[in-house]
Amino acid sequence: MRKWLSLALLLALAILPVCALADGSLVVYSPNPDEEITNILNTFAEKYDVEVELQPMGTGVCFTRLDSEKANPQADVMFGGVETTWTHDYPDLFETYVANGNDKLPEEYQNPDGMITYYILGGSCVMIVNDELEAELGLEIKSYDDLLDPALKGKIACADPAASSSAFAHLCNILLAKGDGENHYESDAAWNYVAALIDQLDNSLTSGSSAVYKGVADGEYVVGLSYEIGVAGFIANGAQGVHAVYPTDGCTWTPVGSAIVKGAKNMDNAKLFMDWIISDECQTIMATKTVCRGVRPDLFQPTDFMPSFDTLTLMQEDEAYTSSNKQTIIDHWTELWTE
Repeated sequence: MRKWLSLALLLALAILPVCALADGSLVVYSPNPDEEITNILNTFAEKYDVEVELQPMGTGVCFTRLDSEKANPQADVMFGGVETTWTHDYPDLFETYVANGNDKLPEEYQNPDGMITYYILGGSCVMIVNDELEAELGLEIKSYDDLLDPALKGKIACADPAASSSAFAHLCNILLAKGDGENHYESDAAWNYVAALIDQLDNSLTSGSSAVYKGVADGEYVVGLSYEIGVAGFIANGAQGVHAVYPTDGCTWTPVGSAIVKGAKNMDNAKLFMDWIISDECQTIMATKTVCRGVRPDLFQPTDFMPSFDTLTLMQEDEAYTSSNKQTIIDHWTELWTE
């Protein structure tokens, strides 16, 4: 009888949801906005009864800190901000792990190197425009060419691509949209446009992405260059008098992921978290409760401030190029800025 009960118990445990077996903690470094934290990270903690210790910081700070802690890792996962442009510079920070459910994702969003679990489409480059100031100037800002209007000199908000991941993504988007020839990123046409845009910025860069859309909303700038998640979240949370513009020149969507820190102390929970963020449940949460575009396009639901892909001019970023040539692109920008 005891033997039968033991076998029954084992079988019962085997079919229990994973959440019933998870315990312990998870230390998370993340550059993500509050909305993602609330709807994704907190839901994970509650669902699996895992104690989550969150340490929010910018993307660059995350990588610098993880690099400094390699000999004694203090984090288990980096939640968000993990892209090939960064892992190219820091190739030995993360564990190799392919999450359960990876094979369900569209091929272009599946784990590319065994380390990055893509869960959202980020880096989408949009402009945020102040309704009243745009009307006062008699403008209708729709494209990058519109930013070169003399009336906008000194009235464009942009972060430094050397310090901001979203600003770097926007720079790459501009190079692709305005370039020509075999390699748009290196073309004279693209960089001539960048030089003209730098002149329009009039020696002014914001401290980061959030300062871009806040500056536009406050009337300090007419238009700002930022990314979709930040702008959409800003508007969804009640910002008035501003609207998002998806450049008619073209937009790219770059998959953004999370990764397990090499040598993570809570490895099982770290793997569980990677499984969770691409699960049907989590992807549905993103589609219905956040302004994130998940890596499951079939679950995405358009809103007034987040249009569907089929209404936009889409471009395909050459991630291999932008990753391996990130410093070259930044150096070129810095040289033009200094001049």
